Amino acid sequence: MTDSHVLSRRPKTPTQERGERRVADLLRAAEHLFGTLGYEATSMSGIAQLAGASIGSLYQFFPSKESIGSALLLQYMNELSDRLERWKTVLPSSPRVFGQKLVTIVFDYVSQRPACHVLADTPSLVPQSYGMEKLSGSVQELLSTFAPSMKVTELSAVALAASLMVRATLQGGRMVDSKRAALLRREMQQALGSYLEERLNPDVYRTATTKMQR
Repeated sequence: MTDSHVLSRRPKTPTQERGERRVADLLRAAEHLFGTLGYEATSMSGIAQLAGASIGSLYQFFPSKESIGSALLLQYMNELSDRLERWKTVLPSSPRVFGQKLVTIVFDYVSQRPACHVLADTPSLVPQSYGMEKLSGSVQELLSTFAPSMKVTELSAVALAASLMVRATLQGGRMVDSKRAALLRREMQQALGSYLEERLNPDVYRTATTKMQR
């Protein structure tokens, strides 16, 4: 799924500066309420009130709660992809360290945005497959630096597996207390780092494969 497919679910972006400011205010208000009250408990009237806008103004830009939630979720996905893109200039020297730091980058980004957790777990918003495609696509581009000769289909599978491990870390962290979440995060960093080191280092991968076949 491309950005254009997701954006088709939203009204057109306002072109006037005043309209752009109003949309930004509405998104900030929605983000706050989604993060504090949850998706179901947040109402369109509550968003408008917090943003200091009329309900008519809100509906002008976002005809439903789903549309404003999808707009925020898409914004998060794009911001995270941009953050990973900037990381390209200072990538670690090994796939192992890359995997460990990837968990940190994604975790730190999401932990600063409580609404991101809420919206990512809301099935009626942007399809979750789009989020995985977006993340795995960014990860694949970065991983190609470590394995420039690996087939695209194989590298794509590695990137998707890495992205799913990162997502599992985020989801698992929400299921336990903060102390256990920190332990889980470290364990997953080690697991992902080891996996990438094995898959992207041909010698390590061949050795591991030979041992499994014995």
